[in-house]
Amino acid sequence: MKILLLTQFFSTTKGGGEYVFSLMAKMLADRGNKVWVITNQIKGETYSSHKNIKIMFVPPLLEYKGGLPPGFRDNLGYSLSTLRKGISIIKKEKIDIIHSNNFAPALAGSMLSTITSKPHITTVHDVFSLCGKNYWKLWGKQSNISRLNVRLAPYFEKMIVKLRYDAIHTVSDASKDDLLKIGAKKPIYVIPNTIEISVNKILEYNPYQFVYVGRLVFYKNLEVIIKAVDIVRRKYPKVKLFIIGDGPHRKNLEELVNQLNLQENVKFTGFVSNDEKLRIISNSQALVFPSLCEGFGLVILEAFSQERPVLVSNIRPMSDIVTHENNGYALDPHDENIWAKHLIKIMENPSEAFTMGKNGNKLLAESYSQESMYLKVTSMYDNVLRKSIT
Repeated sequence: MKILLLTQFFSTTKGGGEYVFSLMAKMLADRGNKVWVITNQIKGETYSSHKNIKIMFVPPLLEYKGGLPPGFRDNLGYSLSTLRKGISIIKKEKIDIIHSNNFAPALAGSMLSTITSKPHITTVHDVFSLCGKNYWKLWGKQSNISRLNVRLAPYFEKMIVKLRYDAIHTVSDASKDDLLKIGAKKPIYVIPNTIEISVNKILEYNPYQFVYVGRLVFYKNLEVIIKAVDIVRRKYPKVKLFIIGDGPHRKNLEELVNQLNLQENVKFTGFVSNDEKLRIISNSQALVFPSLCEGFGLVILEAFSQERPVLVSNIRPMSDIVTHENNGYALDPHDENIWAKHLIKIMENPSEAFTMGKNGNKLLAESYSQESMYLKVTSMYDNVLRKSIT
């Protein structure tokens, strides 16, 4: 099969959705499919080579800014450049199917499908407009946020389901439900995410250590866990929280840490290598992930790969992956006392935490394997191609 993938970020190091698209390309290519990728080049990013993957960079050159989306001009530039490049590739290489990732690529994929009559699948990871009526207002209050993006993003998010596509690929039943709420009509394929399992020696953990991994944006709700650490340290002064990642909300979080005098208990690492990230997860008692809005929550699987339990908000889809008291805890995202109680519970019951970590690892192997994802993606492609011929 010949697949044209459209994505602005084609990264294995930054962003869950981008990582999954990169991994999808590799899975397809490893099994003999031919994959072309049209993407923006990111300053400082390295791109691995594969005999069955051809990466084509189009302007503009982007800079990764801790999870901030590209600006309006960058999005428009990508869409127009991809349209020109894509028409040539589709005709020359006899592409079978177009698969786009998020907003600007979805627009480009829609236009390419209209011009070439090739079937188009678009991936939508999450629907932020349904994360609360003040979502975009709160997003705009973060540092270095484009005001134009804040105004236009809700309209683009709802417009995406009105573009030309033959199917939508999403990553959880919760995201599918949200897509239906904003008017999606075409077939929606739910294909859960997966990760590339890294061989990493399970370290002897620090009994007082916890870790968060992800973008530092307001909806990740890290305030609740920082306040919980403040409560926990009264009983366990050695408690420590590593915050891995960066983003526009970091300054606010650092200010909260300073206000609570938690500088010795909360450490901001910024971005770290994949090996270092896994080392810190493995060395921790558990991963904390108090996010208020997610399409999936890929880092949960990374914690499971290291046999560590996960504490999440009791909000779908996180609470669909983490079963309370089986492979972690699903907690009220607004109650730091509840979070503090369960941090202490894990520290005081290491054998229970060990069992939950084992259960998470078993779930990863049984329900979120690469082979399962590959079979579901290619089945989706086959279904769409069959319907496009009839």
